Amino acid sequence: MKKVLRLCVSVIIWIVSKLYSYSLSLRIKACRDFLYTLWIKNYLGSVGEYSIICKSCSLQGGGQKNISIGDYTTINKNTVLGCWTKYGNQEFPNASIKIGNNCYIGEYNQITACNKITIGDGLLTGHYVLISDNSHGGLSEEESIIVPHYRELKSKGEVVIGNNVWIGDKVSVLAGVHIGNNVIVAANAVVTKDVPDNCVVAGVPARVVKQMN
Repeated sequence: MKKVLRLCVSVIIWIVSKLYSYSLSLRIKACRDFLYTLWIKNYLGSVGEYSIICKSCSLQGGGQKNISIGDYTTINKNTVLGCWTKYGNQEFPNASIKIGNNCYIGEYNQITACNKITIGDGLLTGHYVLISDNSHGGLSEEESIIVPHYRELKSKGEVVIGNNVWIGDKVSVLAGVHIGNNVIVAANAVVTKDVPDNCVVAGVPARVVKQMN
């Protein structure tokens, strides 16, 4: 009986796969993301030509109008863009996020700013990448007894990422960091210091492991 049931289910799924093919599902997804972009771009500062923001992207922090995205850029699904102009009793009126042209932001990325994040052209990121110019509180004993969610946001400086940078899966880029042009950041790295042009960095904390000619 179980074999017959499995066979029937397999036949039904096979028929469905012919009516609703994988290529058709991709076309439907593309149409859905196009419509989603038309909707969500009304809440952002600017979105360039032919850029796509995939469903579902989360906007946080109240500073959506301080977020700008260039041309031919893709923001993949489940990305969080947090531009924090207000957090608790704190105000950050100049907080901003700027993403350049021809960027491809991978799935489940988080880009969060209470200061300023500037991303150049041609950025490629993997999955689960964090780019943040802030943290919850510092390292004082007084702050350690406060629930982390209620600690003040603090920034050590803006984050600047140059052109043609490739950031691998599960990388964290922290506050005050400037990453140069044509840089590769290996998966799982934590970038805490400036990175020069034309190099590969890896590790925790990230360090230069190769200089490209």
